Amino acid sequence: MESEDFSKEFLEEMREELERQRAELINRSHVARSDLRERERAPGDSIDESVDEQGTSTTLRLKDRERNLIGKINEALERIDDGEYGYCDECGDSIGEPRLRARPMAELCIDCKEEQEKEERRLNQGHPGLFSVVAPQD
Repeated sequence: MESEDFSKEFLEEMREELERQRAELINRSHVARSDLRERERAPGDSIDESVDEQGTSTTLRLKDRERNLIGKINEALERIDDGEYGYCDECGDSIGEPRLRARPMAELCIDCKEEQEKEERRLNQGHPGLFSVVAPQD
């Protein structure tokens, strides 16, 4: 499938935005790694160590999310190269420029994304998570 629904200018704009976001995430990763090394070297008491461990845990979770986002950005760049960018992975329809401008690595059109989120909510109703709000029983 060719990205014929999108102009070369739009595709180049999306490529530049994706590359900018990727560079920003990689830079933040380098800064976080440096901060983690500094924490390991700094002496402290048990309270400091506990706070540092919590901070490290949070930082590592964020880095994991950012690594996943970099993967999605790389996949979007590959789709641009392959002429498949901008089409829904689920239904094959055009995702549309407004959605791609808002989320350049989008893989689903808005209808399929909404359907996916409805299904996730339906599945999670029977299995509330740690931070889910559970309505009181009468």
